Amino acid sequence: MWKKFLLAVIAATAVSGSLMAKELKVLMIGNSFSISVGRFLPQIVGADPENKLILTSAYIGGCPLEKHYNCLVKAQEKPSYAPYKITVWDSENNPAKGNAVMGNIYTLLRDNQYDIITIQQSSPNSISFKTFEPYAGNLIKYIREHQKNAEIIVHQTWAYRIDCPRLPAWGLTQQSMYEKVNKAYRELAEKYRLRVIPVGDAIQIFRATTPVKYKPLDPTVKYVEPELPDTSGDVVGLSLWQTTKQKGRHIHHDSTHLNEHGKYLQAAVWYLFLFDRKASDIKFIPEIIKKKDALFLQNCAAQAVEAYQQVK
Repeated sequence: MWKKFLLAVIAATAVSGSLMAKELKVLMIGNSFSISVGRFLPQIVGADPENKLILTSAYIGGCPLEKHYNCLVKAQEKPSYAPYKITVWDSENNPAKGNAVMGNIYTLLRDNQYDIITIQQSSPNSISFKTFEPYAGNLIKYIREHQKNAEIIVHQTWAYRIDCPRLPAWGLTQQSMYEKVNKAYRELAEKYRLRVIPVGDAIQIFRATTPVKYKPLDPTVKYVEPELPDTSGDVVGLSLWQTTKQKGRHIHHDSTHLNEHGKYLQAAVWYLFLFDRKASDIKFIPEIIKKKDALFLQNCAAQAVEAYQQVK
């Protein structure tokens, strides 16, 4: 009798555990600030035996909401129109790699059923909510009509590094850009009753609490390949050597996109948000990031997710 009872308890526990597991199919309608999620998120989820993720990125570099909606309209008229790079990651199958094809969001929404669809504005336009409309509203309306079971979620982007030349050109500081971006995304979320993935907040928390502060690059310093400047102290910004027709072989300084630490922080925020997890649940740490740094980034992600006041 006791043996039968014990077997019944084990069976019930197994069923309960399987019901708690979450399998999510997520579509990101975005640009370079969203495709970076694919760098580490599939691996983080892949290290979690209780959850699974199929992550699809619909990517056009620098794409604003206006262009996303216009591309959707054009693809409805001509389904062969393929302005997007479509990349799909499966957390259970080679999570570090994604397969890429050209396509459009019209056919993605027509041919698939997603649990979550994320939207975001291009980073230069994200400082003003005026640039969001009517395109965000039109896009949201279309998604709600054709993906009735999907939740639309806002991916909050971030402020540039303090030495980005765009900031003084716009009359902004890093802090004022963050405040404007945060305000614009919150206005979008409140207007359409959407939840927000607070990546921009996590980055700002990192900047405020990291013991190593970023020091702006000295423009007078000349580097010899393969030398690179020290960009530690911020998760936004990187430098690399590249070749272009205009400049030949030269060092390029990017002060707007996430570096590897930033991509890990971004992925941690998404994981905690999507799967309702804690920082201690993150088991994957890439070899290029020291464990103590990864734990700090995970904590920043957790603070952001816990503190963000979601629309109710």
